[in-house]
Amino acid sequence: MKNQIILWLSSFVILFVIGYIKNITDKDYPMTGTFGIEGYKVSYKLDKVSYNKSTYRNIIISDIKGVTGKFIWLQDDKKYEMNMNETERGLVIEIPVLKAGKQIKYKVVLSYKNKTYEIPESGYVTLTFWGNIPSSVETLYFILLYCGILISLRGALELFNQNKNLKKYIIITCSLFISLTIIINPLYNSYKLGALNHYVPKVTDLLETSMLILSLVWIVGAVLIFNRKFTKTITMLMTTATIIIFFLL
Repeated sequence: MKNQIILWLSSFVILFVIGYIKNITDKDYPMTGTFGIEGYKVSYKLDKVSYNKSTYRNIIISDIKGVTGKFIWLQDDKKYEMNMNETERGLVIEIPVLKAGKQIKYKVVLSYKNKTYEIPESGYVTLTFWGNIPSSVETLYFILLYCGILISLRGALELFNQNKNLKKYIIITCSLFISLTIIINPLYNSYKLGALNHYVPKVTDLLETSMLILSLVWIVGAVLIFNRKFTKTITMLMTTATIIIFFLL
């Protein structure tokens, strides 16, 4: 029992580390930062993706009063700007969302006592708009993906436990990834593309290549393991491939 607890805890720790690294290295990770104006803190978060239903909202949190701001963006080779509204927390702006897949480039310019502060200091941040995804679909996607990775890690660590329950973990992992690939992921992408109730998307847009490869890896690996061929090597290769594909999603 003690050995089982250690292996499960190790799996959760590895999953947490992998998830954290994935999050902070993701290309869509927001640009965040904090700077000072006359000793007062100003914090910002510039998003790179939006899944909002009707408007995109950006908030600048400021501890100093009297700061004004402009939201400047480029869309279809045209430049637009709007004054940000002052709130108790700082400044806020809302603009209408665009169709799924459309992009704008934007920046925020703050002013205080004849001084200006551009965020970012040079260039613009690219914001991509996607369709709104229901929380139920997003939750299912998250659960299946992370549970699949967790069980795959647990299966790999089972090699240190004389492979007692390896086949059980292989079956569970296969079931999770196959369900994710052929059911939840296409539904997730149909919402993301704004296709649901609007148009019929291409199959290639719904079924991601990386997810298909992931399921195929586990199906082929399961067949080999159940036939007792290269069990340790195949198990480690499948888990490694799972982590690599996860970082490519």
